[in-house]
Amino acid sequence: DNLARLLMIVVGCGFAGSLADSVLGATLQARYRCPACGETTESSVHRCGTPTVLVRGIRWVTNDVVNITAIGLATALALWLAIGGR
Repeated sequence: DNLARLLMIVVGCGFAGSLADSVLGATLQARYRCPACGETTESSVHRCGTPTVLVRGIRWVTNDVVNITAIGLATALALWLAIGGR
C-alpha cells in the first residue's frame, strides 16, 4: 500500500516536472535570433560570434533556470504529497 502510493507519487511528480519544464521552456525561456545568419538560439552570442537579439521570453530565464524551477516544483509537490497532502 505505502510502496504503491510512493511509486504513484514518484511517477506522477516526475511527469509533472517534465510538463512544467516544457511549459516554462516554451513560454518564459529566452530565445534569441542571430542577425547575421537568422538562426535561433538560446545564447545571447551566436556560435559565429555575433551578438543575438532577444525575440521571445525573459532574458534571465535560461535553460538552467527552467530546469531548476521544474525540479523544484516537482520536488515540492512530491514532498507535499508524501508528508501529508492527499
